Amino acid sequence: MKFTTTTRRTAAAIAALTLAGSGLAACNDSSNDPAASGSTDGAADSSDVLATTSVWADVASAVTGNDVDSVIKGTDIDPHHFEPAAKDLARVREAGTLVANGGAYDASLYTVTEQDRIIHAVPLVSKEEAEAHMHAHEHGEEGHDHSHGEMDIDDLEHAWFSPAKVKEVAAAVKEKVGGSTDDVDKRMAANEEKLAELPHTHIAMTETIAAPLVWGTELHDVTPEGYMKAALNESEPSVQDIAEFIDEIEAGHIDMLIVNPQSANSATEQLANAARENDVPVVEMRETPPEGVNFLDYFDQVVNELAETVQNLPDKGEDAHAEHAA
Repeated sequence: MKFTTTTRRTAAAIAALTLAGSGLAACNDSSNDPAASGSTDGAADSSDVLATTSVWADVASAVTGNDVDSVIKGTDIDPHHFEPAAKDLARVREAGTLVANGGAYDASLYTVTEQDRIIHAVPLVSKEEAEAHMHAHEHGEEGHDHSHGEMDIDDLEHAWFSPAKVKEVAAAVKEKVGGSTDDVDKRMAANEEKLAELPHTHIAMTETIAAPLVWGTELHDVTPEGYMKAALNESEPSVQDIAEFIDEIEAGHIDMLIVNPQSANSATEQLANAARENDVPVVEMRETPPEGVNFLDYFDQVVNELAETVQNLPDKGEDAHAEHAA
């Protein structure tokens, strides 16, 4: 897949924050194999499936044909900051199969159970590594390198917006629990095809949740680095960061702005207003689907909206973004 310089920049920053200076997470050999299923504990029934979040519960349900429950529910809970109650941890320990995202995202849950019961999209981290990640966010620490070295999609934590990762997890659920991946595979393949057909377009994001979705496509992330660092650190961007972002919008260097309405603040509102004032389309992309909407349906909706927006952009010519070319 193509991997643009700016996409590498985004991935590098996400990876560094996720690892919080501790190096690539590795609980053991199996934890570094995304979507690993492994062998099931003899005392556990692998068909007893639980997911950490509703997103992965929807994927597992599509495969098994059964309703899979999740620990974290609703649209107002950030899994990064979720503090599980004793009953939540008990459910995780009792589940024969746990479908998790991996990384620091839902580590407060999956770190209490045996790894061979866990199906995960990105590599698992230890409890200590997850705590280091949270400490870095809370204190706005940056001591990380933004080099453009070769990165891997496993470094992108919001893995459920990667069609490839959704298919990997679905396949692991089928292997471990049974069922069919036909529907998931068909839908993700259709979304991959739509994204692959889109022409070179400069996008910017108020958050990095779209990074896995645009991975390997011609949707080129040109989010200003200063703003991106602040977003990754979950800190307020500086006045200078916001001004630089708005300058890029007004200069015509950004074709589309992706915003997350679940985390709107004064900075994102300024950027969205600047985009609209300069006829730059604003596409909303939530971290989790709206209440009552299945994740796979929402995934289709997001891809369709992105594709329609790109296709309706005015033709600026092949050299319009030459100075920002990777």
